[in-house]
Amino acid sequence: MPAEVNTRVALAEGCRRFEAGRFFDAHEIWEDAWRAETGSRRLAMQGLIQIAAGFHKGLVQGRPAGMVRLLAAGLGKLEASGGIGGLDLAAFRAEVTRWGDAARAWARGGERPQLPLPRLACR
Repeated sequence: MPAEVNTRVALAEGCRRFEAGRFFDAHEIWEDAWRAETGSRRLAMQGLIQIAAGFHKGLVQGRPAGMVRLLAAGLGKLEASGGIGGLDLAAFRAEVTRWGDAARAWARGGERPQLPLPRLACR
């Protein structure tokens, strides 16, 4: 399967897994597609992978400092990539940013965030 088709399939499946709270599974499927990508698409995929890993680190493993670090890294890569076709990333990035802010407060001893999970609107 060509890399572009593989990436579209992986994006859609990863979206479903991410929105179901299966962050590690989303990370894994996106990572498989990321390996075959190049350029800005590769960078965007890496950003999604880091964000999924960040949610896994925080919400599954209970490690808010790791969550903060991975969400920030992933957001930086999404911004630098200019996005990826088939995904509406503007609202997603804003929601992840809110989570990052809340996770920073959590890492400083605050409460675990009780925000809705970011929606990754796959088209």
